[in-house]
Formats: sequence, structure tokens, C-alpha cells
Amino acid sequence: MLIDYLDEQLFDASKWRSGTPQDLGLICRSDILISNKITLREYAVGYCDADKLICRPKVNNKAIMFYKNGVYFWFHITNYEFNKIFKE
Repeated sequence: MLIDYLDEQLFDASKWRSGTPQDLGLICRSDILISNKITLREYAVGYCDADKLICRPKVNNKAIMFYKNGVYFWFHITNYEFNKIFKE
């Protein structure tokens, strides 16, 4: 695994509102995310199973925490995208 599993309590509303894929120069489309896995890997610091989140739980997704320009933020990606980006 390329990133660590993080406690779900770290994925709060303020960090969710702090950034989006656009902050990484990307749009949230599977093919775009997967083809830019190097960028996502560069800024990703950890993940959590999104169905365990208190803030914005989502089934069959992962919440990925990123750190860029001194700001932590997170967003959801599908389990399929996660496997293509962080397991291959």
C-alpha cells in the first residue's frame, strides 16, 4: 500500500471544505484521476474507508487526505479508483 490508513475522526467537515481535486489541478472524473495517479500519490497522506466517516459517509468509497500548500483536505474516490491509483 502506498499510503497509510488514518483514523476516521481526522476526516472532519472543515478539512472536507478546505480543498477539492481542482486544488491538485484535476477534475473529479475517474479517467482523469487514474491517469494522474502520480500527482495524487504525491499529495496524499492517508485514507479511510468512507463508510466509517462521521462527516459525509459514503459506501464503496475511500476518503483520501491530502496535504498541499500547508493545508490538509480530503475528498472521496471510489474503491475502483483507489485500487487503480494506490495499489498498482
